[in-house]
Amino acid sequence: MSNVQPNENVYSIRHTRSKTQELKRNVLTDVSNNSKVPHHGLHKKDQVGTQHARKEDTEDKMDITIVETASSVANVFPENIQKENILSGPADRNRNTKSSLKRSATITDVPQVTNKKAKVDYSWDDLDADDSDDPLMVSEYVGEIFEYLHRLEKETLPDPNYLQWQKSFKPKMRSILVDWLVEVQLKFRLLPETLYLSINIMDRFLSKEPVQINKLQLLATGCIFISAKYEEVYSPSIKYYAQDSGFSEEEILDAEKFILEILDFNINYPGAMNFLRRISKADDYDVQSRTIGKYLLEITIIDHKFLGVLPSLCAAASMYVARKMLGRYEWNGNLIHYSGGYTEAHLKETCEMLIDYLVSPIIHEEFFKKYASKKFMKVSILARQWAKKVTTEGRSIMDPIL
Repeated sequence: MSNVQPNENVYSIRHTRSKTQELKRNVLTDVSNNSKVPHHGLHKKDQVGTQHARKEDTEDKMDITIVETASSVANVFPENIQKENILSGPADRNRNTKSSLKRSATITDVPQVTNKKAKVDYSWDDLDADDSDDPLMVSEYVGEIFEYLHRLEKETLPDPNYLQWQKSFKPKMRSILVDWLVEVQLKFRLLPETLYLSINIMDRFLSKEPVQINKLQLLATGCIFISAKYEEVYSPSIKYYAQDSGFSEEEILDAEKFILEILDFNINYPGAMNFLRRISKADDYDVQSRTIGKYLLEITIIDHKFLGVLPSLCAAASMYVARKMLGRYEWNGNLIHYSGGYTEAHLKETCEMLIDYLVSPIIHEEFFKKYASKKFMKVSILARQWAKKVTTEGRSIMDPIL
């Protein structure tokens, strides 16, 4: 590649971009993958379970300012298929314009799994109009993009009841498996989108096919192998997956092909992180609430109780709880609109499920340790303390003021 001198005009344009635009761009690209894959594999295991955690969290490459003494946090947190294959056994299955910044909207059909939607009128500001001079923000297309993502999330939902008919796969096994996937993500320094997609692929596959117990880790390995190819700029070599899982490269490749056949090669998943970033626009791109929101959002893919809940709803509920933890109690028109039209009534059930997870004993240790690092403001520790305090005092997450 030839050396190209930077154009002075381009350089001046870059450096005159406003701080607000820089902040918005950083938020929408708050993860990157510029690190090298380690030269060693992961530690081998006889089963899916994990033995130790990584001390330093390397999931997110964005620099996050740690505010340990910020008054807003201090007030909330206390100190301190029919054929035989390698995965399944014998067939055994139970089958917007810039001139008009103030808008009004009516919720008629917000995508959700269980709740019926009532009409609610609210006003919202066209925050996308502020990005009209930034081509990377695609403000003229963003509305259509998220309309498509809301349709796609319904199409890529796994069967929420598959754990009931899977004879060999139980909730506890899933918990062990996803916790191992979290460890793989950290060790290989993969994007959070890779983790989300790999778990979605695994759940969708298990919604259609039975898998033998001794092939579960092979399934998980194949799923994250596929996801890394789809999401990463530099995908780890297959030899690293083989070293960790104990399966041969040929077995992993066979599993990859079979998984894709079952899913008809459809791995186009919207990803809950996209919806969380969208809501963050209405939250002034606040780092603290988004970091807490990322932790809460990851709970929704880790815990089997959230199977069948739309990613957009999980993202909205995560931001709602995160704001409550920081003492920000208002869920205004902008937050309703940029969350996809979810009001407090729509969020109630999912928010209560999040609180229930936080007050329950720790099941996913690798996941807990990941967010207990300073890089993530020790949010897994603080969130549990806050949730236990709220429930002990007999209050509800939906109370106007906590």
